Amino acid sequence: MKKIKNYLLWLGILSTPVSALELHIDDWNDTNNQTADYIFKVNDNTSGRFTFNITVPEADADILGIGFNFSDTANQYNAGNIDLQNFNAVRRSGDDVTAPTNIYFNSSNCGGGCNFNRVPYAPYDVILRVGARNSQLTNWFYDISFDIADLGNSLSDLISVGIRGRAVLGGGKDKAHQYVGGSSFVVPEPASLAMFGLGLTGLAWRLRRRQS
Repeated sequence: MKKIKNYLLWLGILSTPVSALELHIDDWNDTNNQTADYIFKVNDNTSGRFTFNITVPEADADILGIGFNFSDTANQYNAGNIDLQNFNAVRRSGDDVTAPTNIYFNSSNCGGGCNFNRVPYAPYDVILRVGARNSQLTNWFYDISFDIADLGNSLSDLISVGIRGRAVLGGGKDKAHQYVGGSSFVVPEPASLAMFGLGLTGLAWRLRRRQS
């Protein structure tokens, strides 16, 4: 029994240091039209930071606004503490933009042609605005990433997210939104799964060695 406990402890040591969670949302509600195939990811891989990645197929939509809410008990964001870094937005023309058009706090509005009116979870604590309405197709944004300070919050404090897009599937505006409170959208990060698998492999090797 002691040997088994030692093996399990060794396995835990291997897998724990890189253990991280990722919030993965690909199932959406929509206020206006058929929603595009957005994928919204947030992870806590970097100490003290949340890293976001929002994508949509190039032909589906132009991402204009990205909103998210934290619980009322979480530390709240403002212009002085969000500490936005590593912003990168890719558009169909192939070039990158390294800063959002604007950042809004405690708002349903995100500038010209961009709002979350009638979205159940609006106003959002934070909305990042990207690009401008009525832009040419080559200027459509479809892959956006950035990271922000976590302010001591955890992924479980993130309770709702929204994406404001336009020209979805050749149609009009799109207001995709989802409640993410609880654990239904939280999955282990790939790195954590890989290290856990490595731990299992090492455990099997040690057991085989002991038997031989």
